[in-house]
Amino acid sequence: MQTMQEKSFDDLVERFLGMRLPRQMANAVSLSELPPYAQGFTMRMLALMKRSGYSVTEFNPALIRWLSASIPSMLPDAWGGRIPPITLPNRHSKLDVYVSNRNMAVGNEPHIFVDMGCGFPPVTAADTARKFPDWQIYGVDRSFADFVLYDKDGHYACFDQKGVFQYFQALMNLSGRALYADPEATGKRFNKFFADLFPLLQDTDGTASETVEKDGNKLIHNHIRDFETDNLTFVKSDIAELKLPPAKVIRCMNVLLYFQPEIRKTMLLQAGELLDDDGILIAGTNGLGIQARYAVYQKGADGLFPSEFAFSLDNIGHIAFMPWLTICENDPEAILLADLAGTIRADRPFWPEFSSRIDELLQEHEICERRSDGFLHFQRDNMPPDEYLKINALLWRQIEDEGYLDRAAAILERAGYETWINSAGDIAVRPLANSLPIADECDELKC
Repeated sequence: MQTMQEKSFDDLVERFLGMRLPRQMANAVSLSELPPYAQGFTMRMLALMKRSGYSVTEFNPALIRWLSASIPSMLPDAWGGRIPPITLPNRHSKLDVYVSNRNMAVGNEPHIFVDMGCGFPPVTAADTARKFPDWQIYGVDRSFADFVLYDKDGHYACFDQKGVFQYFQALMNLSGRALYADPEATGKRFNKFFADLFPLLQDTDGTASETVEKDGNKLIHNHIRDFETDNLTFVKSDIAELKLPPAKVIRCMNVLLYFQPEIRKTMLLQAGELLDDDGILIAGTNGLGIQARYAVYQKGADGLFPSEFAFSLDNIGHIAFMPWLTICENDPEAILLADLAGTIRADRPFWPEFSSRIDELLQEHEICERRSDGFLHFQRDNMPPDEYLKINALLWRQIEDEGYLDRAAAILERAGYETWINSAGDIAVRPLANSLPIADECDELKC
């Protein structure tokens, strides 16, 4: 029997999706040269694609590049098991809107909002603190970088207390893409900058923020202090050890996917213990503000239960990445999303029209065009990622304005799901029993 290492990527695509890729796309992914953890990711991705009814002709150069270049450098195995806190300002802005629209009653004490696993730099916690000036916001993470080094272009790297390089994050532009293309060289580059700048610091044992600069590069010690405000405090802690006043909202995004389902369940229940009565926990993933999937859990008299599962419509677009992002086998949120997307793709009156409209807008915005081989191809080889994100946002606003969001929700409603558009503007369903890590804990009245 052929092992996975003996198969080509194209063999696997044909096995799961029933058709081979154009030669140029197929040859861009060398399965045997991917590290084992990326090979495992590839198998999970193709299994989810099959489950969601994804057509092989939706494959595109952006997805191929993500699989061949980005995935091997962004998964925890590439960072010694450390979870890379890849982030961007305003990444959770829709979730902040969701919370603000719940109209929680104001009491004598400020509401507590916990950004669990806020990462570093903690820009999402800072965004939320500005959105809710009358609330007390806590950014919580198991570790915060002791030193942050920004190069002259704005790319940054983080170092621990001993000056050991941990990870880097590049800006979403072409120069940033080049840094990810050779992570080893990038690490050496930042290590050199650190060696030049570290001797310039005056108090490496202190707790206050200190900044030194040289040749346009900047090293900051205790950078976390620069983000704190009157209503924003940072706490270094795991969920199990966290001691805070009862929270009205806990947000835990892009964290739980790194853990097995049973461990996720434990972490969710631990987070539930930190909630106030009728408080909510929002847990899921998104990709720099796009392609979100998340569950909302509510604290009731009998404990924590899932009240909704929601996803943005761009998860079923042709250029989608986050639906396939999993770290562990049998990821419950990814499987639920695949099932919902598969229901939408199987609707014959809707899907061909919707798919064709996406094609038209991709070509109109000069992102991709579908050629005679039936596949999407780039119209420009080097569109900067930040430009793509702006165009992508415009494209999906147009899709929603044309009524496709409501039509997709109606398909799920006809299929038997209790469905609505939530206050974040995403499709939401009432989770079925056993579909989420603690959905089997709730009774039929709740679920």
